[in-house]
Amino acid sequence: MNEQTIQKTQTGALRRLTRTDEFGVLIPLIIIVAVTTVLRPAFLSVGNFSSMFTQLTFIALTALGASFPLMVGQVDISTGKVAGFAGIIMSSLVVDHGMDMFPAIVIAMAACLAVGVLNGVLVVYWKIPDFVATMGTLYMVGGARYLFVKGYQFSLATQESHKLVDVFDGRYFGMPIYVWIMVAIFAIVFVIIKKTLWGRRLLAVGDNREVAILSGIHADKMRVQAYIISAALSAVAGLLLTLDVGVGLPETGDGWEFRAIAGCVVGGVSLAGGKGSPLGVLIGISLVFVAENAIIFLGCPATMKVAVQGLLMAAAVLCDLYRQKRKVAA
Repeated sequence: MNEQTIQKTQTGALRRLTRTDEFGVLIPLIIIVAVTTVLRPAFLSVGNFSSMFTQLTFIALTALGASFPLMVGQVDISTGKVAGFAGIIMSSLVVDHGMDMFPAIVIAMAACLAVGVLNGVLVVYWKIPDFVATMGTLYMVGGARYLFVKGYQFSLATQESHKLVDVFDGRYFGMPIYVWIMVAIFAIVFVIIKKTLWGRRLLAVGDNREVAILSGIHADKMRVQAYIISAALSAVAGLLLTLDVGVGLPETGDGWEFRAIAGCVVGGVSLAGGKGSPLGVLIGISLVFVAENAIIFLGCPATMKVAVQGLLMAAAVLCDLYRQKRKVAA
């Protein structure tokens, strides 16, 4: 292979990289970091970024879960409450009923998977609009969290089975263990979506359901699976946060669902379905967090964070609509 061929190959690879959705999200992230650092040099400190990325872990996992229904052309707005539901069930079983940590985690996961199945059945088989169905489970699960509370906090550190909480108190290669768990989950999901037949079928259902059915894909089954995975990853996020703080709180997960969807949309997950990348979701939720943090560093009111979320999401939706129009025109 001569030098000219190598240069063409490298140029082609670079061109493909710059055309990816992940690269498109990375550019505004770099710009925000650069501008804020120029105005407030402390923004780029290791401590600040370490703090940000330990906070975004739980929302990132929730966003990854929310991306699955979006990729098949549906939406799930119950994810935040499901996360809180998992944490409160697990801590209630450990504190009130003396159960060991691992069986309690299994039961909490099973309860949240049942919520995912319910969402899938309501939307796919009962034909209830996804927003309405998942709003119903949002309020149902959100209220159920408080049924377990008896006027006191569920402190896991008071139990004999608190060794797992001690593990979460430590740092490994400079970061808490739940950050590495998040990285591992994102890596696994990236391989599944990008490299497996199941991942291609999932995106095919969102891209064109009728064509997917004609090609032999069980579209309804895939859509239900997307809701189950959404609930499962949200439950993992809620359990990790509860283990991290060592206290079961019913308000865990409040407001997560809309930040998660914002991160998905900003990260290139199409609201029309058929497109999405776990790496894009991670960059998208990072962009949301970095933008919110930049607002605080620049001395703007903290209430501006909500406006930033809305602005980023609106810009991402407009870009998605533009891409959809180009796709139809082509």
